[in-house]
Amino acid sequence: MAEVFEAELTGELGFARKVAIKRMLADAATDGDAARRFLDEARIASRLHHASIVAVLDVGLLDGLPFQVLELVDGLNVEQLLGRAGGRLPVEIALAIAVEVAHALDHAHAATDEAGASLGIVHRDVKPSNVLVAWSGDVKLSDFGIAVARDREARTQVGHITGTRGFMSPEQRTRGLVDDRSDVFSLGLTLHAMIAGDSPMVEPSAELRAVSGERLELDPSIPDDVRGVLDAALAPARIERPSAHQLADSIGRVLAQRLDRDGRTALREFVEPLRTGSTKRGVLDQLLGLEVVAAEPSAAAVEVPRFELRETLAKTIAKTINERPRRNRAAPIVVVALALVGVAGVVAWRMTASPVVAVVAVDAAPPVALVAPIDATVALLDAAVAIVPPADAGVAHVHHRAVDAGVAAPAPIGVGYLQVTGENAIGSKLLVDGVARGYPPGKIEVPRGHHVIALELRDGTTLPAKAIDITDLDTLVHPLRVSW
Repeated sequence: MAEVFEAELTGELGFARKVAIKRMLADAATDGDAARRFLDEARIASRLHHASIVAVLDVGLLDGLPFQVLELVDGLNVEQLLGRAGGRLPVEIALAIAVEVAHALDHAHAATDEAGASLGIVHRDVKPSNVLVAWSGDVKLSDFGIAVARDREARTQVGHITGTRGFMSPEQRTRGLVDDRSDVFSLGLTLHAMIAGDSPMVEPSAELRAVSGERLELDPSIPDDVRGVLDAALAPARIERPSAHQLADSIGRVLAQRLDRDGRTALREFVEPLRTGSTKRGVLDQLLGLEVVAAEPSAAAVEVPRFELRETLAKTIAKTINERPRRNRAAPIVVVALALVGVAGVVAWRMTASPVVAVVAVDAAPPVALVAPIDATVALLDAAVAIVPPADAGVAHVHHRAVDAGVAAPAPIGVGYLQVTGENAIGSKLLVDGVARGYPPGKIEVPRGHHVIALELRDGTTLPAKAIDITDLDTLVHPLRVSW
């Protein structure tokens, strides 16, 4: 829904900084919900200041189209890195990346407003393509486009699942309550994908087992020490998972046992030989201002003019985005063909475009993968979670669980699980002690003890209340089942 430009911000006394300009496409901007999501992303990310989160430097509106000015990461995302590395990463490299993402998530989950109240930020789309690795060894978490926060304006549409198939937690897949531990689950899936080549939930049958409360089967190639970390992060029940802070500590301990030097240094040394994105420029390339790049399997090479921001930022953006990017699936034969245009054509082109052209890899995949049935198993799963509640009603308040090094985490409050069945279940809202707790027929997490539950139908009517008792026998696999 957006296009990305590379630019250089310049100022007085020789100040210069490369930035990325992300501008919403005109077609997408006509969708009010899409525009709100775009601005929500900027608003949420702008409140986060962390070395492992892509920084939002500015946001504005130009010619009716919103834009963001972002920190430019000179590198590639983990999905592209996997492609260049043969489909799998060394365990130490995967751990070095994952620990930085865990720290980034911990920062986001702990973010508060000026009054100290939690912002309730949950990323909801942690996956390889949203983790950027710079050639310098920096790791950055990007794309808060579908993140949820306390003051988010955009709401999930009925019929849509917000997230990416294969990288969603069970509660996210079934529209249950999501909090910071949903991101921990997604990071566990991402770590597994970096080591084993894919997420353990990539198959619909595995996804169906996960939402039923079964543990995921990990790839046999996962080492035992890493397997212990993943078992904790991928616990079916939210309450059994660690916080992002605890996960970072666990990954760091495993990494320290495996690596005798700084993780960032090891990462930089690993990615540097893979920096083969551009070839040496020849005389003809320099004449035309073009670079020939190797096409990535998951990204399109986009040729965009690089402009210097010599005036105000708004004027520069206007100058930049008026030059529409042209697709460049470059091969040497393209450069030869361009030479046939002739000197006059080259001169005319160079008079209207910048003499320097940058080639930027832009992920062509949409940021939100909407779930659609692809076989009988998926159809069955989708039928079980057919109704989507508003996003704000399905998000639990995030409570940061800071844990000092060496101090055991407090024991979680006992919870059990409840599942409402019957013809009235689909599309209804379950009230537990007068508070909305979830949407049947998904399995709903409820504190152990005595409760009064009621079912609110889609038309707003409420069915008679029932008294229930949740015990330790009401597990995620065998929940207490109630029907009206």
